[in-house]
Amino acid sequence: MEDKKPALLYGINPVTEALRAGKRACHKIIVIDEKPSRRIASLLDLVRSRKVALEKLPKASFRHKYPTLLHQGVVGYFSPREPIGLAELVQQAFKASTRPTLALLDGIQDPQNLGAILRSAEGLGVHGIVLPKRGGPGLNETVAKCSSGAIEYMPVAFVTNLAEAMKQLKKENFWVVGVDVEGEAACFDYKFNAPTALVIGSEEKGMRPLIRKLCDTTITIPMAGKLGSLNAAAASAVIFYEVSRQQGTQ
Repeated sequence: MEDKKPALLYGINPVTEALRAGKRACHKIIVIDEKPSRRIASLLDLVRSRKVALEKLPKASFRHKYPTLLHQGVVGYFSPREPIGLAELVQQAFKASTRPTLALLDGIQDPQNLGAILRSAEGLGVHGIVLPKRGGPGLNETVAKCSSGAIEYMPVAFVTNLAEAMKQLKKENFWVVGVDVEGEAACFDYKFNAPTALVIGSEEKGMRPLIRKLCDTTITIPMAGKLGSLNAAAASAVIFYEVSRQQGTQ
């Protein structure tokens, strides 16, 4: 089997949650060699308890090695975050709930948006994310950082064809609901009382026409201001909360 390049994580929360979750091996943690803050000290205790290799670098050397990262004085090298198959994602979702919620992301390009969506999804009870294998940022270090560690807990399935994935989810009794600026119903009026696959479109163009056509229905977020829509990450958070609110998990 071909060795996979270790994944770089940076920032206190992403590194801490990766260690806590324990779902992937940690090769080494590197910190700035100085008196640690309370949060760094807590992280170092976790590193020692997990018996992970620890390296301390002088501040100048650390910043020279990682000049562009918002690292907060800590980076870690982990095995890559492994996705799962769609069938396994569905199986896990139904084990967690009789009315699970999945989110399918159509064309999300910005890793910061993807990370923010993962964070909202994990915090608001979404049971899994479905991503196209091509055309997106993948589960890279920026996504991990912007998810603030949620990437370690949120199941993610990559699919070759999002349209085919939607058809498969319909066979599994999911109701496929597209989030669209011109949706048929306000999200607050829609009843999330069945297994639901939410489709979130790209930052600029929304859902592709074929993807929108395959939705069983579409919903929209009523806007009170002069702007007509929210970006993908903000819209996702609103919809995820509404599902959570209706199902009594908030």
